[in-house]
Amino acid sequence: MRTAAVAAGVSLALVGAGCSGRSSSSSSATTQPASGAAAATSTTAAAAGPGDFGTLKAVCGPGNASGATDKGVTDTGIRMATMSDPGNTAVPGLNVEIFQESQAFVDWCNAAGGILGRKITLDKRDAALFNVAAQMVTSCDQPDFMLAGNGEALDATGVQQRLSCGLPEISGYDVSAAAGTAQLSIQPLPTPDSESTIGGAFKALKAYDPASAAYYGLLSSNQQSIKDSGNRDKAAAAQLGYTQVYYDELPIQVNNWRPYAQAIQAKGVQVLGIQAQANQDAQLFKAFADIGYFPKWVLLNTNNYDPVMLTEGGTNLDQFKGGVLVSSRFAPFELGTSNPSQFPATAQFVNIVKQYQNVAPKALGINTFSAWLLWAEGAKSCGSNLTRACVMSYVSSQKNWTAGGLHDSENPATAAGDTSPCFTIIKASSSGWSLEPAITKPNNGIFNCDPGNIIKLPGFPQAS
Repeated sequence: MRTAAVAAGVSLALVGAGCSGRSSSSSSATTQPASGAAAATSTTAAAAGPGDFGTLKAVCGPGNASGATDKGVTDTGIRMATMSDPGNTAVPGLNVEIFQESQAFVDWCNAAGGILGRKITLDKRDAALFNVAAQMVTSCDQPDFMLAGNGEALDATGVQQRLSCGLPEISGYDVSAAAGTAQLSIQPLPTPDSESTIGGAFKALKAYDPASAAYYGLLSSNQQSIKDSGNRDKAAAAQLGYTQVYYDELPIQVNNWRPYAQAIQAKGVQVLGIQAQANQDAQLFKAFADIGYFPKWVLLNTNNYDPVMLTEGGTNLDQFKGGVLVSSRFAPFELGTSNPSQFPATAQFVNIVKQYQNVAPKALGINTFSAWLLWAEGAKSCGSNLTRACVMSYVSSQKNWTAGGLHDSENPATAAGDTSPCFTIIKASSSGWSLEPAITKPNNGIFNCDPGNIIKLPGFPQAS
């Protein structure tokens, strides 16, 4: 899932991570029938053992694993790291949920007994946008056993340093082609560099409203890591028959959104993509309100499924004649809260984040938590032979990975794999989030899993 974001107007496309007016057949996220990949489990959150997660049994727990088997491993502990950008000065707190959900997993896992008795120590490496390379060096020097759940908006800048010390990662997401094609990197929700993560949503929206597809616009980024993601979305739209009438690139910080809004109006954009995060989108929406023009549809990547979209977007979200849509590979958190028996893993995830971090979950947290669960399953399988190579061998061989029912079925892989054909569409409005089955046309629970949703992009990955 290439799904994170550089804020201040610069974000990346999240996995699955990518996604107007609600039709009369749209239904609330709290009432949508729950069946299919994300709900396919008989394990409820209430019945789970202390180290169980969804359908995954004894992810964490006591045991007698021993030995200083690799860097960062002792008889009693495993030193792990994650990395994100919350300490940057342009957008303080950017993607802090990666740290929060990582800490929540570690605390939950340690409370259950750790990995076969070894307790996890977590190093939170703050790249602050521009310090990815330096933080990779620090992680190498510690040394940390592995990175898990991490995601850096400008991740291309740290690839060489990570590989120089043989530091593997099970990342929450990768943004750039350089990071996505790098060795020693696995994503639980793959985002190959030759495919768009929101191809299915593009396809569905065009089928639902073909006239609007003649007026497609994209606000991308001038930061290469994020621009890579925008280029994939732009190419997928063109391949599916969208006609691009507008394109621009956002700098690392935007102080005035009005010129962008006016340019979008001048081109008559009806389907708008934005490579930014929720609070930046909301600022653009305010600029639309100021000039009295709204595109019909906004189609965003998964990282924009964020409470900030609702709190800062407010009633402006209701001014789009179509709507503000987010493409997703997982069930809305509201379904886990309202229907825990149907979406037990979602409910358990929400409860763990609340219990151990006392925060509301966000979309990127799904990627992060899935990465940690995949890592833990791999580490457990290695027992006292806990090495980086053993864990990576295990995780790279996994098929139909759902993180215990937390998201759709995925095949963890490097760039050689395919993104999932499954997606759902979640709409943001002032009244909350809702599923959009009239657009999605689900054929597997809440998901549309048509193989034709995988959009191959000739010529990708592109050279930076």
